[in-house]
Amino acid sequence: MLLIAALSAHSGALGAPATPSSVPAVTCTAQPRTYDELAALLADRSLATPAAATGGLTLPAGTPANAAESSAMKNIVLEWLACQNAGEQLRAWSLFSDGYLHRLLSRQGILSEESYVMLATPTPSEGPPATLQELRGARRLPDGRMGAMVVVAYPSVPMPKTFFVYFIEEGNQLVIDGILGEISFSVP
Repeated sequence: MLLIAALSAHSGALGAPATPSSVPAVTCTAQPRTYDELAALLADRSLATPAAATGGLTLPAGTPANAAESSAMKNIVLEWLACQNAGEQLRAWSLFSDGYLHRLLSRQGILSEESYVMLATPTPSEGPPATLQELRGARRLPDGRMGAMVVVAYPSVPMPKTFFVYFIEEGNQLVIDGILGEISFSVP
């Protein structure tokens, strides 16, 4: 649990200054996950959502997303980054599907009230924020999820990082259902 918080706080502190092509961050308005919600989520052994994987492909197959779907994906990523930059981990987790958050937290062990209090204390990143540089290749996937390539610039990393982000609708809102590690990395 603390590893996730540390990585999130670290990622918010990393990155390159915004470039003219970067997208401005929005405000983190998501309601934070409560201790009771997280405890119930961890206790629920029935949560089984597909893990983020591309089946050996660079990008998973799918059909192009329409403009509204692409915009919704972009807005979720922007708010997630705003929450990360603000050090609001519990709010950022509200933008994750229950299945994805269950997969992340299950790897970290038991959630204690003490660790929850630590997570509930905002720890904004120092320096420039991480910024969305690009969202491309937005698509509907055969399993019903959506996905897109997401390029994020972190202030202390010389080059932007590229991820494939999965999205699903949960409770009438689009949420992040998985984030694949960096897809490509090249040196100029």
